[in-house]
Amino acid sequence: MDEKRKCDRKRKRFAARLKSSKGILCTDYPGPNIVLCNVGQATGLEKADILKLLEALPQNVKLLKFIAEKGESHSYLVFNSTESGQLFYETYNGSKAFTCVPIYMSYVDCVPNNEVICSSEVPDGLKIIENFITEEEEKSYIKLFDWVDESNLKNRQVKHYGYEFRYGSNDVDLSSPLSEKIPEECDVLWTRLKSHGIDFRIPDQMTVNKYSPGQGIPSHVDRHSPFGDTILSLSLGSSVVMEWRHHSGKYVPLVLPARSLLVMQGEARYDWQHGIQPRTWDPIIEVRTQTNTDTNSLIRVVTSDVTQRQTRISLTFRSTRHGECECVYSTLCDRVKSEVIEDRTASRLEELHVHQVYEQIAGHFSSTRHKPWPKVVEFLQSAPAGAIVLDLGAGNGKNVLKRNDILQLAGERSWGLLQECKSYMAGAGRADCVRLDLLRTPLRDACADRVICIAVIHHFSNQARRLEAISTIARLLRPGGRALITVWAKDQTKSNYLCKDKQNHESNLHLTVDGVNLPIHENRTQFKHNDLLVPWKLRKIKENKLENQSKTTLLRYYHVFEEGELDKLCDLPDLVVQDSFYEEGNWCVVCKKV
Repeated sequence: MDEKRKCDRKRKRFAARLKSSKGILCTDYPGPNIVLCNVGQATGLEKADILKLLEALPQNVKLLKFIAEKGESHSYLVFNSTESGQLFYETYNGSKAFTCVPIYMSYVDCVPNNEVICSSEVPDGLKIIENFITEEEEKSYIKLFDWVDESNLKNRQVKHYGYEFRYGSNDVDLSSPLSEKIPEECDVLWTRLKSHGIDFRIPDQMTVNKYSPGQGIPSHVDRHSPFGDTILSLSLGSSVVMEWRHHSGKYVPLVLPARSLLVMQGEARYDWQHGIQPRTWDPIIEVRTQTNTDTNSLIRVVTSDVTQRQTRISLTFRSTRHGECECVYSTLCDRVKSEVIEDRTASRLEELHVHQVYEQIAGHFSSTRHKPWPKVVEFLQSAPAGAIVLDLGAGNGKNVLKRNDILQLAGERSWGLLQECKSYMAGAGRADCVRLDLLRTPLRDACADRVICIAVIHHFSNQARRLEAISTIARLLRPGGRALITVWAKDQTKSNYLCKDKQNHESNLHLTVDGVNLPIHENRTQFKHNDLLVPWKLRKIKENKLENQSKTTLLRYYHVFEEGELDKLCDLPDLVVQDSFYEEGNWCVVCKKV
């Protein structure tokens, strides 16, 4: 009796919490809906555990739904009738059926409906060939490709054959082949794939990923130009849900079973992004028939049922190629450069999402910028006595040195930042600041011995304007003068920018400015696009202190640079790139005027 009273007290406390948090009422009247008050996804409960209990009950007791919400220590069961629900309740309430503690239950008036209906069709060119290899072959491949402690990524172990796949830019360096080629044990796959009627080139690059439960990969598209039109992925050891997202908003989750081969061609290869959520479980996805007025169509339903992931090894095969991509899918293609943004549109885009934003965030922005980068200080310290130094896009003036033997002029377009700059430069010696637009600089030619342009060029929204800015820097330099230019890098995997807890998050938001569709970036995650809007959560300053919380989010335009892109931009007749390096998430070049 003591156990029964204890169970009843727990049920009553749980009922009060459930009503308060979910609006779901517990009742003593039997019905088909039951809540298991102390077991759920957070305690490791799986649908298989419930189905095992049903084996001891009559066959007419059917479980229609099993709902175990993420992170919750309770779960819901929906049976086919009140009689079935009552029989399950009377048989197992208070029992230690599959735990070391009694399970306590309650009838409920309703259950959450967390199912997600996915009506979009599978992308054209995508095919999943189930049981592509046998269980014995799977064991052989796992033995061949399993390893320990060879990780070079934060979220999973990875190994490359043929060429190293670079995750920052989703491509390979074709000039640096690896000595280790795709093992000959994979040759049998090509013969078998041809028997399925798939037209493809034999791959020469393979990436092996070993995923532990809880690990995933951000949504991405393999860069178009370096790879052919077929990408293959063989799953070993465990199934997984891979999510497909289209820039139009379409969403298709698909199960990749163990031993299946995923084939990506055409639209699926070039026009959709794919990724795997970082979680220890996957939802059960059901394919159901949806009855419309005239026809029946198949839809995918992401149910509340879950299955636990196991260790999964994926073999991804690609064939490399040279030259520009020739696909017809322009949205995600690296062949399509941002020159397509006309100058008038580019000017308006920068006015709205660069200049106006910095006017609003000047104070907050300045409060986050205190010290110059060591590389900037090193570059400026090299300026000889008597030199004229220009800081183009000076921000709050943090890079101005306390030197009296050189003349420093800081130029800044934002009025707000210019005021911050003036305050910062007080007592800096022979230094001054002026309002200046880098594309309309009224300074005379060949006036500077040193120029720095730190984190500015990436705010120009087409190639022509970026080139014009670099040309202005070259014009202002004296022969023999040097410039240090830095921009944000698309690849942030070697910086402190990425947040481990958010490394597989991605925003699916976009904003259209004068017909240009720009993705909105998820802060502290890897960049997925070259041209995008980056949120700034504005915190106002009151009584010389920042507010604790942000009430306004503003969007700044950025063009994040690929490796080597800034070097090419600086390849002008009168400029020579002396040094090029990566520094804490930025591409940097040092140029000399000839």
